[in-house]
Amino acid sequence: MMLIELFVPRGTFSPEELRRLAGRLTMKQLLTHVDAIRDIVDASEGSSANPGVLDFVESINHVVVHEIGTWIAGGSPLDPAGSPRYLARVYVPGPWRKAMSAFLIASITRALSLADPEPERFYREPQVEVHVIGVPEGGYGAFGRVIGQTALLDMISEAKTGAPLPGDPNVLIDPVCGMVARDMVTILEHDGTTYGFCSPGCRSHFAAKLAGQASG
Repeated sequence: MMLIELFVPRGTFSPEELRRLAGRLTMKQLLTHVDAIRDIVDASEGSSANPGVLDFVESINHVVVHEIGTWIAGGSPLDPAGSPRYLARVYVPGPWRKAMSAFLIASITRALSLADPEPERFYREPQVEVHVIGVPEGGYGAFGRVIGQTALLDMISEAKTGAPLPGDPNVLIDPVCGMVARDMVTILEHDGTTYGFCSPGCRSHFAAKLAGQASG
């Protein structure tokens, strides 16, 4: 469902260092940075993640590191002996791209900066560039078949584990993915029950399920 490709100049890192870099970019590791980047993303994004859903997302999250032999940036070839420079490409389902971009850019930059002896340089210069690419509907497949957004959200909903209800009665839990509903625009009223969702995608998915049940 999500692929992170990290490009680094060949010869800059040892095999063990490359493995450690890849390990920093798993979804569970990226979510550990939410508190540190709370000025960019809602800090509840990590704390409200349903454990079962997080395990499922992690199981279909891939991190691939490429060592590049020829790389010109700013008009000059990169020096493997110089300060590392990174390019990351992240592929996510198209409808999720806008909602996930700020978190992915901030958390990937922070994860890589913490592996550097001079982390502040990543915020002075474009030493980490992150491209978040939306995979169009019908462009992702597993199990030998196309997995669209509906099927993917069904899998996420099935992976959801039971979680205690929030102490605050004004906080709603997304019935699809189990996350805290932060955007009140996505509220849905049905048969006297108020549902909240973490994103328009989860709301649309739930509404379609309700419509299907009504017509059935």
